[in-house]
Amino acid sequence: MEDRGHRAVGCVDDRDGRVIPEGTIPSESSPVVPWGTAARARLARRQWPIMAMFVMLAAGMAFMFAWDPVVHHNGSWSTGSDLWGIFRGAHYVGWGFVGGIYTPSDGIITFPGMTILLAPVAMLAGHLHMTESFMPYLLRHPTAALVLQPIELLLASTVVFATDALAERLVVSKRRRILLCFLVGIIAWPTAAVWGHAEDALAVTFAVYAMLAFLDRKWSKAGWLFGFGIVVQPLVALMLPLFIGAIPAGRRIALAVRSAALSVVLVGVAFAGNAGDTYRALVKQPTPPSVNHATPWVALAPKIPPASVPVTHQVSLVPGLGHPSLTSVTVAVHPVTLVAGGPGRSIDVIVAILFGIYVWRRPQHAIRLLWLAAAVLASRCFFEAVMTPYYIAPPLFLALVLASRQGGKRFWAAAVIALEITVLAYYHLNPWVWWLCIVAGLAGTLALSYPNDLTSTSGPPAGASSTSAPVEPETEIAEPIRSLEPAL
Repeated sequence: MEDRGHRAVGCVDDRDGRVIPEGTIPSESSPVVPWGTAARARLARRQWPIMAMFVMLAAGMAFMFAWDPVVHHNGSWSTGSDLWGIFRGAHYVGWGFVGGIYTPSDGIITFPGMTILLAPVAMLAGHLHMTESFMPYLLRHPTAALVLQPIELLLASTVVFATDALAERLVVSKRRRILLCFLVGIIAWPTAAVWGHAEDALAVTFAVYAMLAFLDRKWSKAGWLFGFGIVVQPLVALMLPLFIGAIPAGRRIALAVRSAALSVVLVGVAFAGNAGDTYRALVKQPTPPSVNHATPWVALAPKIPPASVPVTHQVSLVPGLGHPSLTSVTVAVHPVTLVAGGPGRSIDVIVAILFGIYVWRRPQHAIRLLWLAAAVLASRCFFEAVMTPYYIAPPLFLALVLASRQGGKRFWAAAVIALEITVLAYYHLNPWVWWLCIVAGLAGTLALSYPNDLTSTSGPPAGASSTSAPVEPETEIAEPIRSLEPAL
């Protein structure tokens, strides 16, 4: 028999001794227990994510202190350059100027959630007179990194807890969940340690917990969690049309409003304070192909003029005057070429809407809906004009959870491909070669994680009770999610 990633039907759940009926996704409901006992039980259930979190934290700090001295033979601390732009934006929030987030020198082209989250850290670092880098000036030992880097790593590690909770809900075996924790941790680690973009992992954390609420038919909770994820990194908004199309008709508008409310308010505040830069950052989304990885789509991306022309001032001695004299010359520096990422990303929005219409017209099983969400996340990498290696992390998180339900061969193949393209993404190759390898790797991981065993072990979609009677095999067909009556 081939090893399966989920528990056998009819087995005893290792959380509380319940028997899992055939064809069900267990609910999160449980009897009321004392707070201390519940906390200890929850910690015991998440012991491996906690261990993965500490490994990520230790490895991230070791990377910051040792990478440059060991590899590049200099004494600098290794911190992502993007990290300081985000941190500068957090200072603007702390000073009460939310629109300052989108000052071109900060390089921020996403929603303001992460900068708002880091604003207290920025204020604390300023109060303690900690030093920090400011693009394009990178300090060798910015003391603010001693606080900022651990926080980034801890925020990125939250996705390990979220994916483990989802795998547990999908009845994945404990051994497979342990492997999944470290796989997700390995892929999430560079987003914070190397790039300073923990928001990409944190947004997926909120989205995954929103999916868990969705499976429990808690529509309001799912909407707010999606909203938190979107304001941190709007990438997760690509999944929203799927879930709007899947829930009961009377809940759709409320879900959309809750998911968008926080982002609309905060972006509106930023636009009111700095309309020009906010529009340029969020609509045009300038990005440099010479610094990151250009893809074949870059040929179709509009070019964006720089916000300003940088200059340098040079001073030199003037000989032959009989006395010392200085002359000053101002020289314009050729700026880095920027292209617009917004038009290409509009293709992703169209794909997401088409997927949402498909789910609305053809209701899907809950697990297949999760797979479609992973596919929508991956579509960003298919159509992006300029990519950075950490862009592939969000779809891999969800795809690996779904692959963990599959047989051993499919799971291990998906894991190997995911790790390979995570490493390959750091190599600078011909744009066509690089892009085709990344797209093929993502497509292969999605194919291996495709849930084709829904009629045997996965059963009812969102809201199914774990105490329901087993369904006969010949009639075990999942009821469409949106046809279920709304939960009270």
